[in-house]
Amino acid sequence: MEPPFELRLLSLQWMEGMLAEEDLCAHGRVAVRLGERVLSDEADTWTVSAAALFLLRTLTADHTAARPVGDQLLPCCGFTMWPDAMSENTLVLGCPNGADWWVEHQGPQVLLTAPGGETVQLPFDAYRAHVLAFVDEVEAFYQRSAPKKMPTDADDAAGYVLFWNEWHRRRNQWPR
Repeated sequence: MEPPFELRLLSLQWMEGMLAEEDLCAHGRVAVRLGERVLSDEADTWTVSAAALFLLRTLTADHTAARPVGDQLLPCCGFTMWPDAMSENTLVLGCPNGADWWVEHQGPQVLLTAPGGETVQLPFDAYRAHVLAFVDEVEAFYQRSAPKKMPTDADDAAGYVLFWNEWHRRRNQWPR
């Protein structure tokens, strides 16, 4: 029997035609399935660094139409990172394309809802394990890569630093 939820990196890469040290965003193909509903597979490429941050946010907050943690959980683009004047989080902006589903905490369970209304419920601990495995794999990809050149624009540089500060603050809430 298949588990009710699948979240798995299929590939990781830097943007084609860009030097690894200049591409601040990791990209990749991701398998996402809620029950029988496939939301992403090898045909789709996403900005997985932004996805990882958004997924980390879902460990402590619901992601719904009324209160999204990002534009989509698997964004096509995440090319702009700026400080959010309203919080200690990072604004990650991109295009309106991506794959999405809702995440709602219900006590020790998490309810995941696909755009068509299909739902799966699983223990929060199982959901957290999927998210942290995804996040850790993306971070390991950065660590194996050439060091990044900081943007020359001060706001872009501050946004990139804040992105990683938020990432580590959120990731460090959970034991490795």
